[in-house]
Order: sequence, then structure tokens, then C-alpha cells
Amino acid sequence: MAYTEREARRLVVEAGRRLLERGLVARTWGNISARVSDTHFIITPSGMAYDTMTEDQLVLVDGRDGSYQGERKPSSERGIHADAYWLRPAVNFVIHTHQDMASVCSTAGRDLTADHPLLGGRVPCAAYGLPSSKALRRAAERVVAGYPDSPAFLLRSHGALCLGRDMEDAFAVSAALEEVCARQIQSVLDTPSLPARIPDYGESVLEGDTFRLMIGERERIFSLDEARLPPAAALHAAVYRAGLGKAVLHVRDRDVIAVSASRRPLRPMVDDLAQIAGADVRWAPPVPGRVVRALRGRNAVLLPGAGALCVGPDREEAEAVSHLLKKGCLARRFADAVPGCRPLNRMDALFQRAFYVTQYAKRKG
Repeated sequence: MAYTEREARRLVVEAGRRLLERGLVARTWGNISARVSDTHFIITPSGMAYDTMTEDQLVLVDGRDGSYQGERKPSSERGIHADAYWLRPAVNFVIHTHQDMASVCSTAGRDLTADHPLLGGRVPCAAYGLPSSKALRRAAERVVAGYPDSPAFLLRSHGALCLGRDMEDAFAVSAALEEVCARQIQSVLDTPSLPARIPDYGESVLEGDTFRLMIGERERIFSLDEARLPPAAALHAAVYRAGLGKAVLHVRDRDVIAVSASRRPLRPMVDDLAQIAGADVRWAPPVPGRVVRALRGRNAVLLPGAGALCVGPDREEAEAVSHLLKKGCLARRFADAVPGCRPLNRMDALFQRAFYVTQYAKRKG
């Protein structure tokens, strides 16, 4: 039974906030919809954060042709939702996320055994397609049509698609999928051995010609004009002097440290890392000039055995890079342990990075 439009709007907003609280979505990533008739559904708009989204900002879409009402643009992946409603008359709520554990498991490109009553014993995996592309829509349509009893699907190197009779059902499926994928990852990965001592290069935000550097509980203010700086401050100052960002975070997550210790460039296994961090993430010793060169065209650099520096035009964006780098390094470790995983095609990664940078710059401007 479809929702009224008013109820659909309320539930989509509620679902977004619940998914955010559960850690199943972040920022504007993913999309949520609710059916209001045999032909129409309400969906989240493109590029809007879940914590500030309001009911009137949601978009009414005609699933027959993808048209929509109003000036606000709906999610670019609305076609996947339209197909789900067309193929599954009993489905009234659809959640598409880039949730971490499911995204990592999707890189294997194969169906997942799911020992969970909500998931039906198996989670099919769709073939890879670029985000918002016809190829991704066709791949999702094929698995939804091919597995009519499955409520959850992996989208290779992209994320997950969860279907439900109602909002509670779809949310429960999304949460169950993340639990199953977390267990799968834990079953194949050992705890990485880390260096005995890992330096802390801190975090900072640029304010005019100065930056505040926080290392542990200690905060100091440095000027970009200072000739002599402590090693950690010199790294941050080099990034700012090169015009590469206005916020720098040192990430010391165990998976990031483990990957950084390999001294190999990190090729993205999932497409959101390619978009936000770069078509690859290079490594460099903690030397200002080397770090700056490795960051050109990127928003992260690996520091061998010491994690990574993540850079953004503001703290929020640097934190987004950090989040995706952690997921990307976990995916890299998973790929090393599981046959069949492969990084994104180089040209696909470059295309996604270029598209993200130009679209983001336009949005911020």
C-alpha cells in the first residue's frame, strides 16, 4: 500500500536522519524514496545533507519517465528507484546507501552469503556501472528482476540497495546488511601489526595567514611567514602555502596505517574515494616538498607507516576525505585477502574525480 504524499515526505526525512545516526549514510551520499502511487514516488534531492533536509525539499518523481515537479533536482539515481517500484509492486520504500561494510564487500563483485533472517540467505551483487549512469541502472534492474525475493543488493564498488514494504522494513534490511558484511570482513582480515610508535602530525585549519595546529591536547598558532617551524607545523604550512586546501587532518586509523606501510599508491576500490580523494592516493615521506608534490590533484597523501594527511577546502570536506580514505584502505586490505577484488578502472576513476571537482567547485562557488 502506497503512502500519502505527506506521509512519504515525513518518513523519507526520518529515514535519512536515522540512517545518519546509525552511520549508514554520510553527508549527501546515497538516496531515499517512498512510493505514493503506482506511478509516482517521493525522493531525496541531489546534493542535500540528511541532517538539514526538510520535507518540502523532497521531490515528487514520475517513475514512468523520470520527470519531476518543481525547480529542485531529484537524485540522479532516481531511475534505480523507479525500476524497483515497477518490478516490485509490494515495495513501498527504497534506500540506496554507500554504507561502509557493504561497499567494501561489493568490491569482490559476487553474491554474498547472508546468514540473517531478513536477507533471505543471499545478497546478489550487481555488475559495476559509473554512478548515475545508464549502465548502473541496468545492472541494478537486472539483479532486482533476477532475484524477486531478495530485499538487499550489493552494487559493485559503489554501495547497496535495500527494499522494504515500508520504511521500518527497508531500514532494518540496510542495518542487517551492514552487520552481515562486517562479519564477512572480520572473518577474512587479521588485525594488522602496526609500528610501535606512530607520530602525530595533528590537525589544523587555515585562518588568513595563520593556522591553528592541534596535536593531542596542545594547540598552537603559527604564521605562514615563519621561517622555522616544528616538523608537524612545517607539513601543514607547506600545504597551505601551495594553495592545496584550508584544512589538514592527520589520520591514524589502523587500516590507513597498514596500507601506508606498504609504500604503494592506493588505487580506489570504491568510487566515492576516487571522487573525493583522487584517482589514486600516492605516498610520500613526511617532508614538506614531497608531500606537496604527492598531493597535486589529490586530497590525501599516505605517510609510510604513519597513516595519511587529508586535505580539504574546509574542515567538513577534509573530514569527508578522511572518512572515505578509511573505508578505501579497509577495502584495499579486503582485496588483498579475497580473490576477485579489483580497483576501479583508471579512466573511470579519472573521470569521476574530474566530474566531482568541477561540480563541487561550482556548488561551493
